[in-house]
Amino acid sequence: MSDFVIAENGQFPPQYNVLEKGEDGIYKLIFGPDDLDDAKRKLSELSDPKRARDDSGQYIADDPETPEVNEAYVGGRKKESSKKKSSKKKTSKKKTSKKKTSKKR
Repeated sequence: MSDFVIAENGQFPPQYNVLEKGEDGIYKLIFGPDDLDDAKRKLSELSDPKRARDDSGQYIADDPETPEVNEAYVGGRKKESSKKKSSKKKTSKKKTSKKKTSKKR
């Protein structure tokens, strides 16, 4: 789930803004006001980041000296990755069944 939403500003004719949820839970304006089609286009660009390329088509690396901007992605933002999968395999114990012994009386 992304932290970006489209919000109508309540005026006539309707105009739409793209908002981003901040760390404090408050939404701030990223793009707008504009019509709904442009707001949806901008939202899809923000939600699906693309790798940045130079003039020759090579990928651009991120500059570690600028932690707030990621130059490797267009717009400087990288999609948040979900939890990494662990490489360890879970093993389960084998269940052993007890042999039934008949008791002689």
